[in-house]
Amino acid sequence: MTESSLPAVNVGTRQAVPPQVEDRPPGERYFRHPGDAVRLAVWGGVAAVLLLIVGLASNTAEGVTTDVGRLADRVALAGRQLLLALVQLAAIAVPAVVVLGLAWRQRWRRLGVLVMAAVGGAAVMAGIDALMDLPPGFPSAVADDTWVASTEFPSTVYVAAIAAVASVGKPWLSRSWRRAVDVGLASLIIGLALAGTLGLVALVVALAVGSAIGAAVLLVLGAPNRRPTPATVAASLRGAGLPVSGLALRRAEGGRSQLYVAEQPGGRTAFVKVYDEDSRDADLLYRAYRTLLLRSPDDDRPPVSPGRRVEHNALLLLLARRAGVAAPAVEALATLADGSVVLALEHVDGVPLASMDPVAIDDRLLDAVWREVATLHAAHLAHRSLRAANVLVAGDAPVLIDFGFGDESATPRLLAIDRAELLASLAAQVGVERATASAVRVLDRDDLASAAAYLQPLALSGATRHQVSKSTLGALRTEVSSATGQEPPELERLIRVRPRTLVTIAALSGAFYFLLPQLASVDDSFEALRHASLVWLGVCVLLSSLTYVAGTVGLMGGAPERLPFFSTLEAQLGSSFVNRVTPANAGGMALNVRYMQKAGVEPAGAVTAIGLNVAAGGIVHLVLLVLFVTWAGQGSTSFKIPSSSMILVAIAVVLALVGIGLATRWGRRLFHHHVLRHLKAAWASLALLARSPLKLAALFGGSLGVTLAYIGALTAAVAAVDGGLSFAQVGAVYLGASVVAAAAPTPGGLGAVEAALAAGLTGAGMDGGLAVAAVLSYRLMTYWLPVLPGWFAFHRLQARNVI
Repeated sequence: MTESSLPAVNVGTRQAVPPQVEDRPPGERYFRHPGDAVRLAVWGGVAAVLLLIVGLASNTAEGVTTDVGRLADRVALAGRQLLLALVQLAAIAVPAVVVLGLAWRQRWRRLGVLVMAAVGGAAVMAGIDALMDLPPGFPSAVADDTWVASTEFPSTVYVAAIAAVASVGKPWLSRSWRRAVDVGLASLIIGLALAGTLGLVALVVALAVGSAIGAAVLLVLGAPNRRPTPATVAASLRGAGLPVSGLALRRAEGGRSQLYVAEQPGGRTAFVKVYDEDSRDADLLYRAYRTLLLRSPDDDRPPVSPGRRVEHNALLLLLARRAGVAAPAVEALATLADGSVVLALEHVDGVPLASMDPVAIDDRLLDAVWREVATLHAAHLAHRSLRAANVLVAGDAPVLIDFGFGDESATPRLLAIDRAELLASLAAQVGVERATASAVRVLDRDDLASAAAYLQPLALSGATRHQVSKSTLGALRTEVSSATGQEPPELERLIRVRPRTLVTIAALSGAFYFLLPQLASVDDSFEALRHASLVWLGVCVLLSSLTYVAGTVGLMGGAPERLPFFSTLEAQLGSSFVNRVTPANAGGMALNVRYMQKAGVEPAGAVTAIGLNVAAGGIVHLVLLVLFVTWAGQGSTSFKIPSSSMILVAIAVVLALVGIGLATRWGRRLFHHHVLRHLKAAWASLALLARSPLKLAALFGGSLGVTLAYIGALTAAVAAVDGGLSFAQVGAVYLGASVVAAAAPTPGGLGAVEAALAAGLTGAGMDGGLAVAAVLSYRLMTYWLPVLPGWFAFHRLQARNVI
C-alpha cells in the first residue's frame, strides 16, 4: 500500500478539523446502497409469489381472506368501524404533515423523490388491479362510510403508494423513526384487514409492490450518504488506544469498506478499513448469488452485523501471523455508535503484485508467494480470494492481505480452489508456464494436481475470471497435468441449477399441486381434510418425530467415533431443513459430514459413515419392499402382485440389459466407476463395522426405524381420513412410491412423491379424493411441518460452531 496523494485531514483535536470536513461523510452525497438491491429482490420476490398464487390457486388466496373474516367477526362491527375511521384519519393526516414539513424546511429534492415513489407505486399497483382479480374483502366487512371517508379509502393503490414513500423515506430517518414507520405500515395493513374492505392477500401484494418500487427508486436516484465522518473514525481509533493525528482518504466507494491511511505520532502509519451496513448488504448479495449459482459454495451464513464480519477478518489475520504467514498485524478494532466497525492494520508500504510489470516479477518472487500460500494452507486456513491483487510486494517479500472472506477450518476443497485461483491469476500476468513451474517448485505435487479440477471460470473470483480465458485455463490444466505426472481430472461440477432442472422441478411440483387435484375429486379431498381425525394426525406427527430419533441412532452406529446423542439429533433436524432446498438429500449429507468432522471424526470416516447409512438404508428398503408387497398381496384381494412368470420375465429383461451394457467399454467403465467401486467400499466398511455388533445393530436398526416410522405416519394419515387400507398395503405403496420418486431431481422428491403416493393408494383400492387428502396430510406433517424446527436447529448448530 502506498501513501495517498490526498492531503491528510488532521483530526487530533476538534479545533484542528475543518467543520466542513469533520461533519461530511466520505464520498458523494447520494449513492446506491447494496441494501436497496437486497430489498428490491426480497419484496419483488414476495409480490411475484403472491401474484402467482392468486393466478394459479385463487381458492387459497380467497381462503386466507375468509379466515381473516372469521377472526374479524369476533370484533364488534362498531369497533371495526371506529378502527377503519382511525386508519383513514391517519392515512390523510400523516402524508399531509410530511408534505408540509418538507415544504417548510425546503427539502424540495427529498419531496420530489417521495412524490416520484408514490406515483410509481400507485401506477404499478393500478396496473396489477386492472390485469388481475385480487381477492376482495370478506362479506361481513364494514359497509357504511365512516365519518372520515368512504369505505373504498384507503385502496390497494394508496397502500402501494404509501409503502413506496416509506421505503424511500427511511434512509433519511433515525433508527427509532424507521421502526415507527414500520409499525405504522403494519398497523395500516392490520386495520384494513380487520375492517374487511380489502383482502389480506391484496394488502400484502400492495405492500410488497410499493416497497419494491421504493427500493428501485433509491437504486436509480441514490440514497443519502450516512457513512461515518473521518473525525468520528479518528475518535474511535483513539478510544481504542491507537493515537491518530491525521487521516488520508484512500477510497470512499466501491469494495466493501472505506479505506484510510492514519498518521500517528513519530511518523508511523496504519491502514484503516471502515465497515458499515452497506458492507454487510454487499456481502449478502454476493453470498446469495454464489448460493443460487453454485452447488456447494462453502460459504458461511452472512454475519448478522458488520462487527462479526470484521472480527472474523481480524481472527484470520491473527491465525495467519501465528502460523508464520506474512500478513498485516491487527492494531485496533473499534465500534461506532451507528454500528459501523473500524479495523486498523499495520501499514505495509508495498505495491500489489497485480500492478507490477511482468518483467519485474522474477522466479524468486513467485516462489516466495507460493511458500506463503503453502504456510497458510498448512495451518488449514483458506484465503478464498487468493489472487495477485491481494498479494502486496514490500521490497522483495510478498505479503498476503484481505482475509475477509477466508475460512479458519478449511476443507481440502477450499484449499484446492485457493491454489487454482492463484494459478489462474498468476498465469494471466506471467504466463502459464512460469506460473505452473513456480508452483511445482514449492508445492506438493498432489496438492497442485488437486487444483486442476477447479481451473474453470465458476471456481474463480469475478476479477480473475475476467483476466483469463477458457483457453488459458485449459492450457493451465494441461500444464499442471504434465508437471505433476497425473492424468487431467474431470472438472468439478460446480453449477447448482440448470434451466432444464428448473423446468423439471416446476413440472413435477405442478403435477401434484395443480393437476392431480383436478383429476381427483377436489370437493371430496377438501371435505375429507375438514373432517380428518385430529388424533390420527397427532399420531402422524409423533411418528414423523421418531424418524429423526431413528436417524440419529443410525448415524451414531455408522460413525467410527462416539457422537453425542442430542447434538446428533439436532444435526438430523438441521439436515431436514437443508434437504428442503437440495435434491437427493445432498445438503443433509454434507451437513452431517461437516457435523462429524467438527465432532472429531476424520473426514474419510465421516464420508464412510454417510455411505454406510445410505447402503444400510438401501438394503433395509429392498428387504422391506419384498416383505410388504408379499404381505399386502396375501392379505387383500384388491392388492395384487405380479405372477411368478411375470417376475421371471422382468428379471430376465433386466439381466439382458445389464449384460448388453457390460459388453460395451462404456458400460464396463460406468459399472466399475459408479457401481463396483462403491459396492467394494461399502462391503469393506460393513465388514469393519461387523466387529462391533452394537454399532451394526444401531446402523441397521436406525435405518429400519426410519422406514417403519414413515410407513406408520402414512398409515396414520390414511386412517385420519378413514381410507380403509391396512398397514401392509400402505407400507407396500410407500416403499414402491419411494423407489419411483427417488429419481426425481426435486428436493425431497417434491411433486414426484405426492403423485406416486396418491396413485399407489388409489391403485390399492382407496377413493381418489381420500387418497389426495391423506397424501396432503402426510406430506404436511412429515415434509413441511419440520421445516421451522429444522431451521432453528440449523441456526443453533451454526451459532454453537457445531457445523
